[in-house]
Amino acid sequence: MMTLHMMTSERDGQARQGRDEYAVEYAQTAGQQAAFFREQAEHHRRQAEQARVFADLSPGDDGAEQNRRAERLETLGRHGDTMAAAFEARARRL
Repeated sequence: MMTLHMMTSERDGQARQGRDEYAVEYAQTAGQQAAFFREQAEHHRRQAEQARVFADLSPGDDGAEQNRRAERLETLGRHGDTMAAAFEARARRL
């Protein structure tokens, strides 16, 4: 015969297990998001490097436009790093 204490302990154990499973899944998802943003940051950095090369080879306004493009891409790269760091922190917290 189950006592009220046994039923409560069982229910608490199931709740704890559910929280633990959620935490693991959340951390995995956060890790995947961090990896995605790191890849995007690297991609934007490579594109910025290309834009800088094209800027050096392009005369006048074309070169200036390529420099502006490189700046925007570098900004996107920094944003990707920031987002990756935030998701990495979430993954570590759990």
